[in-house]
Amino acid sequence: MALLVVLLAFLLAIVTAQTAPQPAEPQKQVPGVGVSVQERPQSSPVEPNSPQVSQPQPDESETSKPITKTQAKELFRSVDEILQFVSQDTGLPIKHKVRRKLITRGQVESYVAKRMKNDKDTQRLERAQLVLVKFGLIPAGYDLHGEFLKLLGEQVAAYYDSKTKTVNLLDWVQPELQRPVLAHELTHALQDQAVGLEKWAAAGQKDDKPLPDLQEQVVEEAQAARQNVTEGQAMLAMLDYTLAPGGLNVLTAPDLVNAMRASMGSDSKESPVLATAPMFLRESLMMPYSFGLDFERTVLQERGKSHAFLGTLENPPADTRQIMEPESYLQNSVAQPLPVPGLDKLIAPDYERYDFAGMGAFDVYLLARQYAPDEDAKQYYRHWRGGYYLAAHQKTAPKGQIALLYVSRWDSPQAAAAFQKLYSSYVPIRYHLGSTNGVAGDGGGADPRIEWNVGTQGKVLLEAHDRELLIMEGLDDATMNRLRSALTESVNDPRTHSGPSVNLN
Repeated sequence: MALLVVLLAFLLAIVTAQTAPQPAEPQKQVPGVGVSVQERPQSSPVEPNSPQVSQPQPDESETSKPITKTQAKELFRSVDEILQFVSQDTGLPIKHKVRRKLITRGQVESYVAKRMKNDKDTQRLERAQLVLVKFGLIPAGYDLHGEFLKLLGEQVAAYYDSKTKTVNLLDWVQPELQRPVLAHELTHALQDQAVGLEKWAAAGQKDDKPLPDLQEQVVEEAQAARQNVTEGQAMLAMLDYTLAPGGLNVLTAPDLVNAMRASMGSDSKESPVLATAPMFLRESLMMPYSFGLDFERTVLQERGKSHAFLGTLENPPADTRQIMEPESYLQNSVAQPLPVPGLDKLIAPDYERYDFAGMGAFDVYLLARQYAPDEDAKQYYRHWRGGYYLAAHQKTAPKGQIALLYVSRWDSPQAAAAFQKLYSSYVPIRYHLGSTNGVAGDGGGADPRIEWNVGTQGKVLLEAHDRELLIMEGLDDATMNRLRSALTESVNDPRTHSGPSVNLN
């Protein structure tokens, strides 16, 4: 979904670890790993003989006051030392020194506010709000822009700025708490020196002009996947840096890393805004640190350091499926984008395009977590093989009301039917229909349908075609029939199942 890329675009630049404990003496214990605020691990049960995860709680008055000039000089000197560690740990070469700058809390807040005000992604954020409400991922009336700004204010911390090639250090956090954070941020600096992060993260998108629908699916998924790579690599380096005093690393202490991975984002006291945010926002912000870490750790274990770091930068994963199912990346299994008919002509003259985006494996994960939180989302997203949505506005409808087309492809008819059942289970909740069930259409044959009448918002139709699932909401009958005809012809054409290729260079 487009908004995932928007959120991760902000994260890539400014959301990183805020504070982290200084490693203790190695013969005593391995301390808790300092990760991003939203993932700071809490003490978790581990094996009796495993290193324990501890969380020192420094006095708030000590961590909130500005550091001294002597401490600032010490922190500046540590940048080069940690850069050397990160380079050795990742295999990414140091091509030049990294600039460093000490910033105040006010400067960080100003930076966040400026990006939110001027960044082109903010407009996409606001436009996507209606789509998220339509999918049931945020409640109607939710102030997405305002809450996101508060969330970034809570989470933002030291960061590497790829535009100025500078690592920004915090003047209110003690140096010993910032060193593990620097391992994370300096990984970004070395990534930038290796491939040029700004251009690399764009995945071939050269300007702000809208992309053709086919290419939009590919580029958005590639951008999300690449952001997972950058953060996953930075997490590995930071964990290795913090585990190093105990003679351990990510691969030699899997139980400890798993315990920390499982407890990411569990501290409601440290992150109250995150704790109360909708599931969609929490999971989207967490993704590059959780799934990204898992992806990079798998590649590291299976293929070694050169493949996990420089290798995934030079040959990045194609989509969020490859991030969430690393074996598909290792096997070079890529889901091809779905062919898209001329949607603008098909919805004209009564409707006009409001938004379009690909729907990847992580979007399926989000829908599954929202619609069936007690189920394992993996049983759905692992079967995803492509998808997109079109949001349209009827010219005579209220400004805040949109119609929706959602097309998806799965690895089997059974997987398509399972997702159809999941999606249909939440329709009555989204449209406040009480216990009303969908009415089966032709049912049971090659063209099973589930249909609802949702009052002033029209109809909701879920229609399965072998491995494809067609969902339409709020469209009038004439427009729905045109779309059904065009899309059915497209998905039933065997030539479209191999999928066209898109060049990201």
